[in-house]
Amino acid sequence: MKDDKLNRIFDATLSLTGKVGIAGLKMSSIAKEASIATGTLYLYFKNKEDLLNALYFKLQKESAPALISEIKNLPIDIQLYKMWALALKKLVENNLRIIFLEQFLISPYVSASSKEMDSRFKNYLKGLLEKGKKENQIKDVDSNILIALVIGFLRNFSTHIVNDKNSKLSEKSIDESFALCWEAIKR
Repeated sequence: MKDDKLNRIFDATLSLTGKVGIAGLKMSSIAKEASIATGTLYLYFKNKEDLLNALYFKLQKESAPALISEIKNLPIDIQLYKMWALALKKLVENNLRIIFLEQFLISPYVSASSKEMDSRFKNYLKGLLEKGKKENQIKDVDSNILIALVIGFLRNFSTHIVNDKNSKLSEKSIDESFALCWEAIKR
């Protein structure tokens, strides 16, 4: 029962973020969207900041950062592919994640632990790209530019799939999109 309510709360938060943005979110609106009493929402989260950071943590645990311990010893291209595939699947599954993540990370609600989680993942990616540059696998371009290219392509492609009725995510589209991304960054 608790997991069901939490999922409804998180889904409601994502949905409302897409409609009113993080700044426009109200705990009462989230409760109403989740079909629970506002008081019940406060049993789970002390305030909006607590809720938003819990949702961010949940989304990160389900996405590419969660793979690091499993893939860190694989070749660079395989690591990037596995992160790409999981992130793409999650973003297509619920494209409101993009809206939430983009708004949350620049909002005043980001906790120190959420900033730390974001930094750890970005530092891991930078380290991976730097290693690839040293091994002459990746173009010698600023890692921030490479990360922006990869993330931008990932976000735009997932949005296209969600919004285009004739598109669907398949293993072939995952492979082809990653191949294009890899071609853009490899040496």
